[in-house]
Amino acid sequence: MHELTGCLRIRPALNEAERAYLHAVADSGRTLRGTTTGRGDTTVPFAYLAWEVCRDGCCLTWDATSERPSMMLPSLRFVIDHLLRDGAKGEGNPQLAGFTFDHVLDGIVTGAGRVVEARANRVSERTLTPSCARTKPSRSRARKLPENVVELRPRRA
Repeated sequence: MHELTGCLRIRPALNEAERAYLHAVADSGRTLRGTTTGRGDTTVPFAYLAWEVCRDGCCLTWDATSERPSMMLPSLRFVIDHLLRDGAKGEGNPQLAGFTFDHVLDGIVTGAGRVVEARANRVSERTLTPSCARTKPSRSRARKLPENVVELRPRRA
């Protein structure tokens, strides 16, 4: 399993209706294409909602057990463009009557070889380059200390 670090801050925090809707979509077992604003839209990713809202509605984190990390960016774009930002696709939809459509997301989530960043609702993703499998440890690390030597502080500390 991939360990991910970080969160995306939401300003202002989501209200109860917005939190309940995101929880319902995540728990439904349906993909984003089955949501109110996703039906019939071929630009919507065929992915589950794995962005989890904290109980206060002030941040989103990624649940790596619900979806592949490669879906972090497209599903985040969906959440922002369809449900949260000013001018979102869902604005005016009667099923989203409790939504305020005034949220701004900022933050970074890293893990699984990816960095997803949101700055004022603009999202980007970078893929981290894995190290070469042939990389050898330096000589100083490869050499074991004699048994009668106690290392009090590593040289690189």
